[in-house]
Amino acid sequence: MNTVNTEHDPTGHAETNLVRLSARKLDAAALAGSTLYTSTEPCAMCTGAIYWAGIGRVVYALSEKDLASIVTEQSGVPTLDLPCREVLAHGGNTVAVTGPVPLPEATEVHRGFWH
Repeated sequence: MNTVNTEHDPTGHAETNLVRLSARKLDAAALAGSTLYTSTEPCAMCTGAIYWAGIGRVVYALSEKDLASIVTEQSGVPTLDLPCREVLAHGGNTVAVTGPVPLPEATEVHRGFWH
């Protein structure tokens, strides 16, 4: 669950919160065998958390660029053009990435959140 607004924490993205919870409950082998599914391509911060936790695979629906087109309709909301594959390409561990996966519901969820 995204807690950016409810906890007043800019790092409270859903992916980062899930990674923190998973890292507390699962051992390294379980994390490596895990797949994180998300409605949106993980941002650089979330991708770093996924990488450092050792999660083996990420599947996302909405691309970072598609999300940026929704978010930039608002003023004052920062975006970062740094795809998760690019972040992961600079690491020594492999994280498999699948996406974007066409899923109209992902777009609607984010339109509802950002508007």
